[in-house]
Amino acid sequence: MGTEDLATERLANLRDVGGMTTTDGRVTNTGVLYRSEMHRVEDARPAAEFTWPPPTVVDLRSAVERGSSPHPLSLIGSEIHVMPLLGEETGRVSDSLPPDALAGGLRTLYAAMLDIATPRLVEILDLAAEAPGPLLVHCAAGKDRTGVVVALLLRLAGVVPEQVVADYLVTGENMPGVLRRLRGHAILPDGRVVDKEVTKVSVAAVEQVLTIIDGHPQGPEGWFLDRGARPEAVELWRKRILG
Repeated sequence: MGTEDLATERLANLRDVGGMTTTDGRVTNTGVLYRSEMHRVEDARPAAEFTWPPPTVVDLRSAVERGSSPHPLSLIGSEIHVMPLLGEETGRVSDSLPPDALAGGLRTLYAAMLDIATPRLVEILDLAAEAPGPLLVHCAAGKDRTGVVVALLLRLAGVVPEQVVADYLVTGENMPGVLRRLRGHAILPDGRVVDKEVTKVSVAAVEQVLTIIDGHPQGPEGWFLDRGARPEAVELWRKRILG
C-alpha cells in the first residue's frame, strides 16, 4: 500500500451503535456511542454520518500500544481519556491477568476483564453518561476490550442480548482490514499474528459477559451499582442513548 492509499484510508472497524432495539421496544439513538479500532494520523475522515472528530474518546490501550506520540484525534480536537483496561505497563495480555484468565480462551478472558477492570468500567459509564458526545470507545483492534465495554453499555441500556452479540460479531467481518492496518505497529511488528485468538470473535465469550451481568438479581443496573456506579450515571446514560 502506497502513501497515497494510506492518506485516503478510513477506519476498518468504526461503527455507530444506534438503531438497536431494547427489550421494551425502544431504539438506541445514533450519534451517541461509536466504537472502532485505533487511529492513525493519516486516516481519512469517516463517512459524513459520523460527527468527527468525536468530542470524547476513551482509549483502552496500554502504554506499549499507545507509544509516545499524541493520540491522532487529540490533534484535531477530541478530548482523550486514557483508560488501559488490561493494565498500563505492557502490551502483553498475559502479563496483566490472573494465571487462569486465558485458560478458556476469549471466554475466560472476557469474564476476567469484568473483575480486574471494574474501576475503569465505572469511569467509562460516567463519561458515557455526561461527557460531550458522541463518545468513541476504542482499543487496538476494537474487538475484545472495546467489545466488552460496548456490550456492557448496550445491555445497561436494555438492548436485547441477540443484538448486542450481533454488533460484536461485526468485528469478525472487519478483522482482515483491521489486521492489515496493524502491520508494522509495535503489537504486530512484522505483520504476523502468532496467536490465532487475536483474530477471532467468540459468541460464547460475549454471551458469558451478558450472562454474568444479567445474572445479577437487579440485572445489569444492579451489577454496575454494586461496583460503585452512581444511580444518576445509569439514568443519564439511558436517557442519552434512548432519548
